Amino acid sequence: MTNHPLTSKIRSGGTDSLAIHCGDFRFQAAFHEFLNQSLNLNGNYDLMVIPGGPLSLTLFEYLPEYQQAASKWVRFFAEMHKISRLILIQHQDCAFYRSMPFQLHSQAELRQRQEQDLRRIKELARKEFAHLSVELYYASWDATDRVMIEPVST
Repeated sequence: MTNHPLTSKIRSGGTDSLAIHCGDFRFQAAFHEFLNQSLNLNGNYDLMVIPGGPLSLTLFEYLPEYQQAASKWVRFFAEMHKISRLILIQHQDCAFYRSMPFQLHSQAELRQRQEQDLRRIKELARKEFAHLSVELYYASWDATDRVMIEPVST
């Protein structure tokens, strides 16, 4: 077995932020650039990377075990790491999202459904974790394949 020495060192102290986004390989570099540079977190955040990202927090009607697990994980970070900031990022052309039954949403267009669910998660988080500041974002790409991330209005 080969060791891989790195220049990274273990971070001390704490964080106040938890980010949740999808594991889609196409967006990973952009998500990390956004979190580290645009939001100035500089690697100081907890991270949940799961298929569909924040979608798992809304699946109580369809896949309740996913919703229960995701809620427990958020609760863990909120209690154990004392987070006060929740950053939720959805993205264009999410395959996991497209695999969900359409009847779970009142909107036909994918982005509208994703934004609707982000707003729903924010309302649920306010009830369950009143101390959390919840930020909603949507990642997409333009004609030159450049990724852009924009806030979702509530």
